[in-house]
Amino acid sequence: MVEGPGCTLNGEKIRSRVQRGQKVKEIRGSLTKPTKSNPEGHGFHSFHGCLYTGVQTLGKELFMYFGTRALRVHFGMNGSMRINPAERNARTGSAPVLEIHLTNDIVCFFDSTVEIRLTEDCEQRVRAMESLDVCSSKFSFSQSEDAVRSQRSRMLCDVLLDQTIMPGVGNIIKNEALFDSGLHPAVKVQQLSHEQIHHLVKMTRDFTLLFYKCRKSGSPLYKHYKVYKRPQCGQCFHVITVCRLGDNGRMTYLCERCQKGDPSGVDISQLPVRNSLIDWAYNKRTSDDVAKKEEEDWACHLCTLINQPAATACDACLTPRPEVHKGDVTAEASPVTTDLIKYPCTAFKKPQEELKVNWSVRKMGATSGGSFISPGPSVPRCTSHRRPAVLRVVHKDGENKGRQFYACSLPRETKCNFFEWADTHFPSCHHGKRCLMRTVLKIGPNNGRNFYTCSFQKGKQCDFFQWAENGPGMAILPGC
Repeated sequence: MVEGPGCTLNGEKIRSRVQRGQKVKEIRGSLTKPTKSNPEGHGFHSFHGCLYTGVQTLGKELFMYFGTRALRVHFGMNGSMRINPAERNARTGSAPVLEIHLTNDIVCFFDSTVEIRLTEDCEQRVRAMESLDVCSSKFSFSQSEDAVRSQRSRMLCDVLLDQTIMPGVGNIIKNEALFDSGLHPAVKVQQLSHEQIHHLVKMTRDFTLLFYKCRKSGSPLYKHYKVYKRPQCGQCFHVITVCRLGDNGRMTYLCERCQKGDPSGVDISQLPVRNSLIDWAYNKRTSDDVAKKEEEDWACHLCTLINQPAATACDACLTPRPEVHKGDVTAEASPVTTDLIKYPCTAFKKPQEELKVNWSVRKMGATSGGSFISPGPSVPRCTSHRRPAVLRVVHKDGENKGRQFYACSLPRETKCNFFEWADTHFPSCHHGKRCLMRTVLKIGPNNGRNFYTCSFQKGKQCDFFQWAENGPGMAILPGC
């Protein structure tokens, strides 16, 4: 999910690189094509000849203004934006849902939802809610606390994700802010004291600022996670609980040892304090907990795409990676901002990729010493490196979507072509069909355990059930 900081940065990129007053010459993209339900298209062609007059953001929403009308953009799970994309990449990459050709610039939106709105309505919405936007410079702690306090009977995990209460908060911010507050996600607002509500809002705002700084500078955000997609708690090393909580059943990561179900047992003064991001990023340290520059993601200066550490040129526009001089300190690294960002780098391993099969997630087990559970006996080894394979899932549309398979566990640059379907190791149900492997996501003694069940739709399933104690779901490789 593109959370508030990512949307805010997209607005800043448009504001700084696309000059206002340009005329719309053409609008293209998949959203402009007629469909059976809408033979005339979606009305985007009516923007031809309009002048681009500005851009605003509110939480996860971006508004581009063209006189009296506006485009409301929501980036969803994997949405992105490019300004003046390279022609070569435009031919080979995914097609944009909307491509706005202005007099001198082109703005493309990918994998996003775009709607036509009235400019007056959008501006009024921004004015009414910008004090609640956790990414906004006009954010008001008192108004945010009042908004949270009004949700007395709701669970914290629902309140934080409610875009009418805290615009811009997504699942990453929710999980990390609740951990920093020492509160279980199922705690209800009415159980909190005024001091705890203030602390929760502050932790949410602080992690949002860290999120923003990391995305703006190209620093890896995942190195600051304490619970999100981690096998162990970054504070006490207890195994992380993964479950679905709340009205919408959003995935939740928590440490049941550090996050209290009874807020009366939480002493705010005793909660761990994270160090300054700026100190970690720019002070000369020799600790292994500090990322080296060559280990960090980097942002292209031309198209602003965040690239992998090993990339020598931008994946989008092929611009060479800029050289970083030791003496260079950007404006973003100014010590003036250190009081706003109080988080440490904890473990410099990229979190394991989340496997989603029929809306389930496997829990990544770990021992108290920090190493992952060793692969089970049925896990194959890749042919070239003889390393235990890693379990992945097919995301592409087609008959195999959602099907699990084994692949080489090494990084993309060095992995071999090993491939093997995982369900050949799965048992068959009473229908004689290959089972699906799912994960227990309810909180309790079996949380995180994998099991096999019938692959038929609900209502047609047989009663087959088998725990996958040492099955492929537990095949987790160190460093993969």
